[in-house]
Amino acid sequence: MERVLVTGGTGFIGVELVEHLCQMGYRPRVLTRRPHRAALLSRAAVEVVHGDLFSETSLRRALDGVDTVIHLGARASFESYRRLEPTIVDGTARLGRLAAETGVRHFVFSSSLFVYGGQETPIGPDTPAMPVMDYGRAKVEAENALLAAGAASGMTVANLRFPHVYGPQSILFQQARKGIALFPGRMANHCGQLHVEDAARILARVAQDRWSGTSAVSDGTNVTWTEFFSILEELYPRVRLVTLPSWFAYAGAAVLEPITSRRSRPTLYTKDTVVGFNLDLPVEPGLVWDDIGIEPLYPSVAEGIPAVLDGYVRYRWRHPIQDRRKE
Repeated sequence: MERVLVTGGTGFIGVELVEHLCQMGYRPRVLTRRPHRAALLSRAAVEVVHGDLFSETSLRRALDGVDTVIHLGARASFESYRRLEPTIVDGTARLGRLAAETGVRHFVFSSSLFVYGGQETPIGPDTPAMPVMDYGRAKVEAENALLAAGAASGMTVANLRFPHVYGPQSILFQQARKGIALFPGRMANHCGQLHVEDAARILARVAQDRWSGTSAVSDGTNVTWTEFFSILEELYPRVRLVTLPSWFAYAGAAVLEPITSRRSRPTLYTKDTVVGFNLDLPVEPGLVWDDIGIEPLYPSVAEGIPAVLDGYVRYRWRHPIQDRRKE
């Protein structure tokens, strides 16, 4: 990996990834749509290019001289397919096609466990994608577009299907710091988890080693949300967990979604948000990690949650979904 382009570099995972790439000795180029968020990278040695996934001109500028792309930029919410298609599907396909045309050798895509439909047995290399959410459907279509672009050009592609990624700047822990966490469901489903530092580490290493393939990835353990919040409440007694029956949360989201969908900004008040939090999505341990020869820094939430609480926000952070500034 000589020159790397990161999209979504001012987002939750992206900021961590960019800083990690800099620590590895790279000077990543970051494509940013909202210039004010580039200030989040002020302490990192990066090259910022203004543009977005809708503009071929800006994408060609961003791709000039690049040999590796790590693509995180897209609408990160569980909305309708109509709202997600322009960035997740069309934007990813456009970026992949132009990357192939301009000589990019390796493309790493941040996908999601929501490409699966939910199951009690751990997800493995041969588990088929069967999304029940529009977000998962959009991610599968984006993966396929990249694989097609790669097959036509020789560009290698890595589709990493991430679980719930948590960290000090995640929406869940932002809620916890305010003293309340709201969960829409039964909390008994088993899910893979991944600390944001490990998400950044595996993205960077997959890019560096040119690992290719399509795989789920997690920290190697699967916990219920009850177990997750039990650890959080024990270590951070100030937080108050409020649970809603899934049917009640779903009904409430059904009422709110038509209202919030009139706005251009992403929202998490959707029916699919409730569905997603109630899916069983366990993951086999070691996927991808074993191939690239490293291990998670935080092999379970038992280590990861304390690390989150030990951390601090080094700048005035606002999650992209909650950031209402236009410039």
